Amino acid sequence: MATETAQAKQAMRRVIRARRRERRQQADDNVWRELSTTLADAVLTFVREAAPDAACVAVYESLDTEPPTEQLITGLRARQRQVIAPITLPDKDLSWRDVAGNADLGVDHIAAADVIVLPALAIDAHGMRLGQGGGSYDRALARRGPHALTLAVVFDGELVAGVPAEPHDLPVDAVWTPTGGILRFA
Repeated sequence: MATETAQAKQAMRRVIRARRRERRQQADDNVWRELSTTLADAVLTFVREAAPDAACVAVYESLDTEPPTEQLITGLRARQRQVIAPITLPDKDLSWRDVAGNADLGVDHIAAADVIVLPALAIDAHGMRLGQGGGSYDRALARRGPHALTLAVVFDGELVAGVPAEPHDLPVDAVWTPTGGILRFA
């Protein structure tokens, strides 16, 4: 069963990664900037409404084929939030660095985050997340604070009916898509 689930995850990852590469190749920089603005506006509103006292927000720094987070990071910093970003360690665990000063704060600093914005390849209707496959965020999320809100970011078409899941996989609290905005799970 575990092998079948792992194989199903790998197959799903291959398809989504190929679609993302194609999407990025077809989108010019203006489209990507507009996407970055849409993401930033939605998440900044989410943080203001769902976690108004949030002092620290963890945000991934997007790869070229991921929904772009540059404007979100800038917007959070302008609102005097501490923004921490992951550092992938050799064992694929995540340490955290302060974006403002670049200081490595350690693997446990994720517990300081009130909101965690994380990448995903797909999210299902129950908030289960399909990640890149290294287990980095699964380990990091196990160390989050008890009241931290988790928000996964995916493209349209990546909010799906079901994601293959294993016992170590943790659901997220909400998901953002470009046309659907933010959807919170029960």
